[in-house]
Amino acid sequence: MKKFEGFKPETIDFMWELRMNNSKEWMDQNRDRYKEVLKDPFDAFAAELAELSPMFCGEKSKYSVSRINRDIRYTKDKSPYRSNRWVVLYDEKYRGTEWKLRPCFYFELGPEGYTHGLGMWCSPPSFLTAYRKKIESNPAAFLRVAKKVEKDPLFRLGGEDYKKIKNESLDPLAQKWYKKKDIIVAADAGLEDIVFSPDLPKYLAEEWSRLKGAYDFLADIEAE
Repeated sequence: MKKFEGFKPETIDFMWELRMNNSKEWMDQNRDRYKEVLKDPFDAFAAELAELSPMFCGEKSKYSVSRINRDIRYTKDKSPYRSNRWVVLYDEKYRGTEWKLRPCFYFELGPEGYTHGLGMWCSPPSFLTAYRKKIESNPAAFLRVAKKVEKDPLFRLGGEDYKKIKNESLDPLAQKWYKKKDIIVAADAGLEDIVFSPDLPKYLAEEWSRLKGAYDFLADIEAE
């Protein structure tokens, strides 16, 4: 695999063109181009980012890169391809798709820009129950984690909330986390110079290292 040298303007051009010409016919005509300007550079980027994972996970991570093909079986949008691409980095002890139920770091590149951070999108109820119990068991310790994220100049807490779940005995900041259904701590950016730099993996690893406290809190949760 070639060393990651930064994404190219041609990478972004390809994404825009795919969005505007989302068909098998167009992709068949541009498959070699897809491999050259998007697939191969992104795979090299993901592999290099995983090598740096001890900086933000404390140990080597596995990674999974999104497929270009969309699953269109259960959606009204029948566009066959994605015009964006992402990678998730997760604890190597998980097998198959188990990582989807656990916290992971992620980076997503689209034609308008990129987003990155820490997230959990498919948390089962058992995990979320254990998550809330852990907050309640030591509110002061959790508040230290939450305050560090709150004060961060880059990342923001997001994700869907439960409407009826709350614990008014908690600090208001802890309550923001407590009612989460999806737990996402992320940052968005446009097509900054760093996207086109070979230093992008190192930049992300350094930024994500500030989220290690939140990652450790989530990664230590054991659902019954």
